[in-house]
Amino acid sequence: MIKFIIIFLTFLGFSYSECYELGQAECVQYPDYCNWNEETNSCDDNYGGSGDTGGGDSNGTFEYSTITESQGLRNGPNYRDGVVYFPISGNPPYKSIVLTPGYGGASSEMSSWAEFYASHGFISMRIGPNDEVNDSHEDRGEGLLDGIESIRQENSRIGSPLEGLIDMDSFSVSGYSMGGGASHNAAMIDESSIQTIISLNPTVLFEDCDLCPANSYEGEIYCICLVPELVSHSVPSLIFAGEIEINELEFYGGLLGQDIYQNMRSDVDKIMFEGAGAGHGFAANPYGDVANYALNWLKYQILDDNNAYDLLLEVPSSASEYLTNLTYSAPFLGDLNDDSLVNIQDIILTVNLILNSEYNNLADLNSDGNIDILDIVQLVNIILTSITRTTYPA
Repeated sequence: MIKFIIIFLTFLGFSYSECYELGQAECVQYPDYCNWNEETNSCDDNYGGSGDTGGGDSNGTFEYSTITESQGLRNGPNYRDGVVYFPISGNPPYKSIVLTPGYGGASSEMSSWAEFYASHGFISMRIGPNDEVNDSHEDRGEGLLDGIESIRQENSRIGSPLEGLIDMDSFSVSGYSMGGGASHNAAMIDESSIQTIISLNPTVLFEDCDLCPANSYEGEIYCICLVPELVSHSVPSLIFAGEIEINELEFYGGLLGQDIYQNMRSDVDKIMFEGAGAGHGFAANPYGDVANYALNWLKYQILDDNNAYDLLLEVPSSASEYLTNLTYSAPFLGDLNDDSLVNIQDIILTVNLILNSEYNNLADLNSDGNIDILDIVQLVNIILTSITRTTYPA
């Protein structure tokens, strides 16, 4: 029935196309969203009129290479044209992310994002749907999970440049438009396989006649809506949306990124970054704030980078709305590993700072600008005081 709904929405007037699908005559008709590139004779996305032009300046310092199916990469049954990008001379074991495109798009449409993540030290895999037009959100979600399986198999494939170098417990998913919605479908199918989600201007089409009101068209019954039960997964999610994309996708009213955020569980980490004045192409490619927040989200969720966490709490200047349930928690003196405890692990970390002649203001308990034995003595006193209070309450 979902495939019927996609056709139905198209029949009713859903006419949005990706810029790359347009010829020159059509491209110039949409200057707010597309630019005709004379050098490549192609129609390029200008990111929904957001004012940023994208480009490779967001890429990291790692050189990267690729593995294709002709080089031995598994050809999964639930996707097409998989390509794995991986950093050269990175820091294994590598964390991985799988990316899938929007309606009508092929695997190659996610190349810029795949290159971006690989240049920052992650394995990234771009995949396409088996059928760019007829594959549903759920089909694409299955494809993302199948992509994860292909990366897993690279870890044990003899001769793979990634043999033995993959973190088998860290896989994330991402996608643009339908692919962004499919990331949540993947989480609903198998949330245990996914560490985090990055949804790029997602759309969703959940059909459930027990939860959604029934409608009919030419005798066909369909029940499409978005309610909390349909996105009740526990996977932390960063969601990009455009302030005016509803103007382009009016038949997806109630089914866009803003709606996904509102219906997600409150006990799961989540952010909704709405681009000011931006349309459906806001996060189609990595650039500016979009790239920075996507990277910091990945660093925080899978690398436990506390600096990235702090940066995620800052409202980006390019946002018309920025919603999150992340909260700021100031670290306290002595807690060097930020686990909300002061214990022997913090003493070990302080000793290492002294041995390496390094400074951390959290370890400078007497605020004398140095880290030395006096700070260790104070750490021991904090620990002993805590034990005494716990054993002999007042």
